[in-house]
Amino acid sequence: MTAVRGEGDAVASTETVGGRVGSPRTRVPRNYLAPSERRRLFWLVMPAALCLVAVLGWVERTWFARPGGGVTQVDTRLEAITGARPREDEVVIEREPEPLDAAPAAELSAALDSLARVRDATFFRVADEDAWFQTWNTLREAGLTGLRRGRPQDVGFGELFGQPRSYRGRLVRIKGTLHRLERLAAPANDYSIGDYWQGWLEPAGGPPSPVVVQCLTLPPGMPSGMHIHEPVEIIGYFFKNYAYSAADTIRVAPLVMSVEPVRRPLPARPSGGIVGPGGVTLVVAATLAAVAAATWLGVSRAAARPVARAVPAATGLDDSLAGLEPFSVEESLQRIAAARGGRETTRGAGEPDA
Repeated sequence: MTAVRGEGDAVASTETVGGRVGSPRTRVPRNYLAPSERRRLFWLVMPAALCLVAVLGWVERTWFARPGGGVTQVDTRLEAITGARPREDEVVIEREPEPLDAAPAAELSAALDSLARVRDATFFRVADEDAWFQTWNTLREAGLTGLRRGRPQDVGFGELFGQPRSYRGRLVRIKGTLHRLERLAAPANDYSIGDYWQGWLEPAGGPPSPVVVQCLTLPPGMPSGMHIHEPVEIIGYFFKNYAYSAADTIRVAPLVMSVEPVRRPLPARPSGGIVGPGGVTLVVAATLAAVAAATWLGVSRAAARPVARAVPAATGLDDSLAGLEPFSVEESLQRIAAARGGRETTRGAGEPDA
């Protein structure tokens, strides 16, 4: 077997069989405009690209998740609600609160005049105590069963935080996850309320801003402490937007008072499949495996050598001119003249002259 490299890119090889030179085989350059070549490039590039996009998306959802799951953030800083704090030489005079919307007394947690003295975006004030204790008394008399029969309105963080006057003293229901729950002592009062529970609820559906929950009792088996994770449903009365000292500044959170939190079952985990960070399931794993297999197929096909075609062997110059009779220009003209004379003689014998 001998190989001859010419001036171009093609490489020709010839076979010698019994002393004779056979037909050479030449590697044909790829035609990237051919349909078969375009299909090969598609399977070579697209599976790897899809696999890369899937992996990067999973990495982004797992390690670079956005706070609140993409829910619009709410600025709960006290300064954003009431403005900048007064300077040392400034005096702030509170204006008279606007009257609350008229509502039947049976639907409110306290007397209307007591609720009217409650102020939002403030810490717990002495003026709030009357409505606060009346609300506890209403909850104790109604009980959890009575609250459920009262047709509470389903609300979220946005409704309570944005419209506190519209929901003040009204029965609401909110769902979320308790992350902190502790027992606190109540101020001296005539309602025989010695202590209560206060928790911090992460509302379902976001944003990642807490709702303060106060309740009289806890259901059996309910854990408490500074590090809990309990899905609950809160049915109670909205009291006010409560100011509290956060780690960075003073912030404001809706305050809901209830008899006790209603525990909700934890989401059931799938019995089969691969469960991990970012919710990688068996379907996702199978998809990635299929993409990897398609990538391997495209790469293996791309690595295969192109099919070689047989090229006819070049013949020698002597063989090509073997049947050629050489003659000069003069001889060629003589042959033409003789041919024309023969045709005229034949025509004169058979046809009259014009």
